[in-house]
Amino acid sequence: MTNLYRYYTELKNRFFLLLITWVSTILVSYTYKEILLFLIVEPSLSYSNQSMLYFIFTDVTEIFAVYFKIIIFLGNHVFIIFILYHAILFLSLGLYKSELKNITFLIQTSLIIFVVSVIFFNKVLLPLSWNFFLSFQSFSFLKSIDLYFESKLNEYLTFYITSYYLCITYCQIFVLLISFCKYIKNNLNQIKQYRKIVYFSFLIMSTLLTPPDIVSQIVLSLSLIFVYELLIYSLIFQLVLEKLKNQPILEHKYTRKA
Repeated sequence: MTNLYRYYTELKNRFFLLLITWVSTILVSYTYKEILLFLIVEPSLSYSNQSMLYFIFTDVTEIFAVYFKIIIFLGNHVFIIFILYHAILFLSLGLYKSELKNITFLIQTSLIIFVVSVIFFNKVLLPLSWNFFLSFQSFSFLKSIDLYFESKLNEYLTFYITSYYLCITYCQIFVLLISFCKYIKNNLNQIKQYRKIVYFSFLIMSTLLTPPDIVSQIVLSLSLIFVYELLIYSLIFQLVLEKLKNQPILEHKYTRKA
C-alpha cells in the first residue's frame, strides 16, 4: 500500500505540474496573441505574388475565436512535449539501460524531425502551396475576367492547422524508418527478408495519409522508398568502414601468434 500511495502521489504531482504548465502557456500565449497571429500569417504574406493580400472577418467574435484557436494550438504542443518528458522521468527507474537508451533515442529523433518539419512547413511548403492555389485566380487567355481573392481569417487558420498536422504526420514517418534501420543494423540479411513488407507498408501509409489521387500516393511512396534505401546504404557503408578499421588489428594479433 505504501508503494501504491507513493506512485499515486507522484502521478498526482506530475499531473498538477502539467496542468500548471498548460495554464501558464495559455496565459503567456494570450499576452502575445498578436505576435503569434503574425507568425502564422507572415509566411503567406511574404511569399505571395499578390501585392495587396489581406484577410477579412464577417463576425464580431471571429477574431477572438481565431486567437482562442491559436492559443489552444500552442498550448497543446507544449503540453504534449512535457507529457513525454514526465513520462520518461516516471518510467526511467523501472527500465533497463538498453530500453531507456532506445526510448530516449526515439524521442530525440522525433523531436529533431519535428523541429525540421516545422521549419520546412513554414519556410517552404506553406508558401509554395499558397502561391499554387492563388495562381488559379488569373486567366491567361481571357484578359477581361479577373477573380479577386478575399480570404477569411478563420478559414486561413483552419487551412494552416490542417496542413501543419499533415506535414508533421508525414515527417514523423521517417522516425519509424530510422528505428527500423537501427533494428536491422546488426543483421543485414533481414533487409532482403523485410524489403517487400516495408515497400507494401509504405504504399499503405501513402494511401491512408494522402488525398484520394494516384499522383500524391506515388510521390509519397517513392519519397519514403528513396529515404529508406538511402538509410540502408549509409548503414552498409558504416559497417564496411568498421570492418576496415578492425581488420588491421585482427591481422596484427594473428601475426603475433604465428
